[in-house]
Amino acid sequence: MILREENRRVLEARAPALLSTIAVAEVPASFQLGTTAAGAPTLAIGGVPLHHPRDPHGDGVRWARGAAERLAAAGAVRAVVVGLGLGYHVEALAERFAGTIVVVEPDPAVWRVALASRDLAGLLERVQIELEPDPSEDAATGAQRTRVLGYAPSLLLPGDAYRRALTAWRGSAARLGVRLKILVVSPMYGGSWPIAGYTARALAALGHETVFLDLAAFHDGYRALERFGTRRARRGALERSYADVLGAGVVGAVEAHEPDIVLALAQAPLTPAALQEIGRLGAVRVMWFVEDFRVLTYWREVAGHYDYFFTIQDGECHDALRGVSGAHLDYLPCAFDPDVHRPLSLTAEEQEEYGGDVAFVGAGYRNRRLAFRRFLDLDFRIWGSDWGGAGDLARVIQRDGDRMSTEESVRVFNAAKVNLNLHSSTYHDEMDPRGDFVNPRTFELAGCGAFQVTDGRALLPPLFDGGELAIASSISEMRALTEHYLAHPEERIPMAGRARRRALAEHTYRQRLQRLLATVVGREQDRFLGRARTTTVGDVLRQRSEGAFGEFLAQFPPALPFTLDGLVASIPDREGALSEPEAIFLFLHQFDELYLREIRA
Repeated sequence: MILREENRRVLEARAPALLSTIAVAEVPASFQLGTTAAGAPTLAIGGVPLHHPRDPHGDGVRWARGAAERLAAAGAVRAVVVGLGLGYHVEALAERFAGTIVVVEPDPAVWRVALASRDLAGLLERVQIELEPDPSEDAATGAQRTRVLGYAPSLLLPGDAYRRALTAWRGSAARLGVRLKILVVSPMYGGSWPIAGYTARALAALGHETVFLDLAAFHDGYRALERFGTRRARRGALERSYADVLGAGVVGAVEAHEPDIVLALAQAPLTPAALQEIGRLGAVRVMWFVEDFRVLTYWREVAGHYDYFFTIQDGECHDALRGVSGAHLDYLPCAFDPDVHRPLSLTAEEQEEYGGDVAFVGAGYRNRRLAFRRFLDLDFRIWGSDWGGAGDLARVIQRDGDRMSTEESVRVFNAAKVNLNLHSSTYHDEMDPRGDFVNPRTFELAGCGAFQVTDGRALLPPLFDGGELAIASSISEMRALTEHYLAHPEERIPMAGRARRRALAEHTYRQRLQRLLATVVGREQDRFLGRARTTTVGDVLRQRSEGAFGEFLAQFPPALPFTLDGLVASIPDREGALSEPEAIFLFLHQFDELYLREIRA
């Protein structure tokens, strides 16, 4: 199909790279181009009509009328339309909406058919055109109030290209345009507790107002319930009552902070009653279940009370969850924090203390106690807790099985030549034949640039490959790989470097949380944009941080509401003359109190 010359000229001037892509796009046989009785072109793909077959102009006007009303209600200054078709609806929107219009059409063949069939030169001059979301979109554009509109006929086409584009654009626009308020709720203890901290830091680094509700301080009280010496049934009732108290505390925090999202990590003490109350308060309830669903089964009681449920497993896990919950389900693997898990330059003393040929950091689960006996003839050290009664392993367990701090674990990772990474199992003697999820240690070792021999997992191949990790299918192979790479540092060291580069490129907590938010925001955009928000000092500083005004605001907490009363009351007492911004705000405050408030009254 030959592009119309008027369309080609505009596209060549505005987007030559896109023109090159469109010009060579093949038009599949599933594209059926027709005309109405009045001669207007129409298009159907795979039997799905993209416009009314008899009145595409009127069809476009009807769509645009509703879209313009939604844009006006949202106070939007930019509209992103996902799905071009032959452009009738976008032309009609351009007549009704004065703001910026971005057209996202992921199929270059649709562009080709549209630009060959209709004179869209005026529209091309008016709109921005995209095949995919633009991650380099600058902050000034992103800060505009954006509404993303899906063109329904395009969303009905086979495949998920349009739905993915819609979600990506909604997530991108809302992340940039709306600073979300997110409450992260940790468990009291367990493997997901440190992940809660990494999650909160990642969200804050992404620019969102993040409140971290760290419940580890309540673990001692939970453990103290043992002192009553009650029977098992009574003990369970006490633990549930304790969870009720903590859940009520989280509800109180939601009332106080009014977050857009409550993000709970696995084992966070949120009962169904607490989750229902959080939902009534208007927050979107999100769970990141970073545990094995087969081992921790309490999800059966709470999953139905979340709006979104992210897991480190899919397949069977999601099938089970669908039986008890209508929440949106998604797979989201673990990750690492590059500020924590990183390469270290160890001193000679640290290398002596933490080093060795082979190391393992972690708890003494059944399969590890059995498997690690095969490594006792090597220079092998085990670090971590819960190794009591480990028999022959006792002589390689360091510090009598004391718990390791995160920083000490990172030193061990860096000091050892080979780190073993055997996923835990309480049911199998060695490797779990059904093992699917990838544990946090996999990403943390890679982030440190440390070499690891790990057991094969069903969900590992898309995350890392055999050129980055040594992957064993049995304990015998784990032993053989360990010996091989101890003897071949010229292979071992480059592999560890490749694993670190892969981890930095794809597996940080910031990247995981970007994906989580893209999913949630893509589906909840209108809800978030419609919430009343208080402008804070941090919001203003992000728009204007230079000069005396920026210096003045920088002395206040970023979460402080940007109001005259708040700023004037918080101006710190100090000697000397007032700065110009201080004098201006004090004058405005006095003027407001003496004159404006009386007029308003």
